[in-house]
Amino acid sequence: MTLIFTTALLAFFKLFPILNPPAMAPVFQEITQGVPDRIRNRIAFAISCYTMYLLASLLLVGGWMLKILGVSIDVIGISGGILLFHTAWGMLNRGDRLTSSEQAEIKSMSGKVFFPLTMPMTAGPGAIAVTLSMVPEGQFFAKSTIFEVIGINIGIGLAATTVWIFYRFSGAFLSRLGNTAKATIGQISAFILLAIGVQLIWTSLSNLIRTL
Repeated sequence: MTLIFTTALLAFFKLFPILNPPAMAPVFQEITQGVPDRIRNRIAFAISCYTMYLLASLLLVGGWMLKILGVSIDVIGISGGILLFHTAWGMLNRGDRLTSSEQAEIKSMSGKVFFPLTMPMTAGPGAIAVTLSMVPEGQFFAKSTIFEVIGINIGIGLAATTVWIFYRFSGAFLSRLGNTAKATIGQISAFILLAIGVQLIWTSLSNLIRTL
């Protein structure tokens, strides 16, 4: 039990700063602008669940699959950074954060909930890389390895829960702000998301160049 508890805490404290739900909550509110609160709350819960499913699946099979396919984490970082850049650029250059068809997809809980709201906006390349780095190195069916996997999954679940909390309840705070303040926060959030995408591309590209 001690191993499970300590592993869960370690996994949570590794993932929480990467997921960074306090900073990403305004981005979520901005992207879902115009969507009814009831639907937005359901989307926040769905994103939390998808985040947990995605990272838990990566923990169980991702590390071994990447080794088999010969795909490096840095390549994932570059790909995810490009996706983040594309999403943020669209937010900065569109008057309406979503087109009519995109809002219809979100309202019907299809299309946009997993991409880009879950991946790469919430559980992006950083979270993927951190999760893959936590894959236990011991034998798969060893007792200690099983306990580690359980602990890491608990940590993933806790981190995903904080995503739901911040996405779900940040709207009450943001709704008290004026339109100018909300627009400013939205633009700053989009710019931060853009910068994160560029940083991911640069860091991953630098790592690849050093291996040449």
